[in-house]
Amino acid sequence: MDQLDAAYENMSLFVKDNRHPCILIDMDGTIKETNAMFRNRFSMEPDDNFLSLFKSKTALGEWYSLKGTSDGTKVSVLENLALSVGENVECLCTAHVFYSQDNGQAVVTLVLPAAFQALPESVYATSFGYISKIILLIDTDGRILDVNSRVAGIFDMKRGTLIGKSIRSLYRKFNTHKDEGEKWYEEYLHHLKLYGKVQFTERFENDPNDIKFFEIQVSYNREDELYVMEMKDCTETEMLRKQLEHSGSLSTVGQMAASIAHEIRNPMTTLKGFVQLMETTADGDTAKYLAVVDSELQRMETILNEMLMLSKPSEGIYSEFSLGVLITKVLEIMKPKAMFESILIDWHDASFCNSMIYSNADKLKQVLLNLFKNAFEAMEPGGILTLKLEKEVDSPSFILTLKDTGKGMSELQMKNMFLPFFTSKPEGTGLGLPFVLKTVEDLGGSIGVSSELGVGTTFVLTFPVHCGKRFQEFRQLNVN
Repeated sequence: MDQLDAAYENMSLFVKDNRHPCILIDMDGTIKETNAMFRNRFSMEPDDNFLSLFKSKTALGEWYSLKGTSDGTKVSVLENLALSVGENVECLCTAHVFYSQDNGQAVVTLVLPAAFQALPESVYATSFGYISKIILLIDTDGRILDVNSRVAGIFDMKRGTLIGKSIRSLYRKFNTHKDEGEKWYEEYLHHLKLYGKVQFTERFENDPNDIKFFEIQVSYNREDELYVMEMKDCTETEMLRKQLEHSGSLSTVGQMAASIAHEIRNPMTTLKGFVQLMETTADGDTAKYLAVVDSELQRMETILNEMLMLSKPSEGIYSEFSLGVLITKVLEIMKPKAMFESILIDWHDASFCNSMIYSNADKLKQVLLNLFKNAFEAMEPGGILTLKLEKEVDSPSFILTLKDTGKGMSELQMKNMFLPFFTSKPEGTGLGLPFVLKTVEDLGGSIGVSSELGVGTTFVLTFPVHCGKRFQEFRQLNVN
């Protein structure tokens, strides 16, 4: 009896540890033991009859022949065994049968076709950690049961420190609603309980320099009585959306500028004429006052011209020219101002004078003048403006880097620098950098900016190389 018990125990262990669907059965088909793989695939439990899955009499005949021909133990293989795996669904599998005559039982291991094989639970557990989204499993009390490893890279928190914590406390820590955070949390929770699902976009902040946006979806799993939260980083998408909004504001400014120009230019011309006429006969304090009026009228004209420049579409003469030569010419224009303000210019052409591009030279000259002027105004006497032009590796583009040693920009200035009318200068119009951005983008280029207070600012401009008239023809097709 002890030997039979030992044999049964060994066979039972073999069933449970098998990575394939496996059962221990009596020869009449009664199931004694099953593993999880078999139960999940065939929905059968102990005391059910395995032979009820057989789809042909031939297979049943082969099965019963095992007992009649066996003496002691026997290992047999039943090829192409047709088994029912669901309503009106069958599969051809291979059955490896280990039959023991001592206890009249057999261990049956089923090797299923790939389409019917269920993955081991360990595969799902491992995959949970590799999902690109943050996945959190939360119980009905709001406690975090588990979280995948993605959370460490995004929130700079270890998985172990989050398990057992309240999801409400995590939301409080990172959301940027601040005082209204609790209200929004309750709103989301109410929607989730009402509909079983909620989806929203949230802004999270680790510190003022690390702001991220997430698409969050929470669903209630009724079967396991837990909430599944998915968090997808959509920071890049949100930044693109903000850029589109910014482009819209520039378009609005352009439309405003066109109408404002016609309304202001005529009366301003009349005023200038009368002021100049009065200046010819004025003396003393009157002459001083008229000089101030004339100065302010000139300032108004400067603002008007910059608005008109911003509003005009990027049209003009396109030609092939050397970007390095153009930069050198603009620097020649700026040299007297640099000498007067004791600014040193360090100009290095790493393209070795081979910087031919096809673009609008006049527009690029205006861009460079704007940037050089801003750099000079940001620096004290003795400041250094460093310029470097180089060919981008593996790309038909040139990169121009402008680095000054000025006072740098704050985070607020960095965020708003390209917005129309935003300026930190007492005499500034706030239209220079929007014009620079619009022009460079219209010409197919891009701008990157980095700055540090008290250290300086660096602009990185990328200019594409366009070939001959083909680009102009392509551009005209898009315009038409």
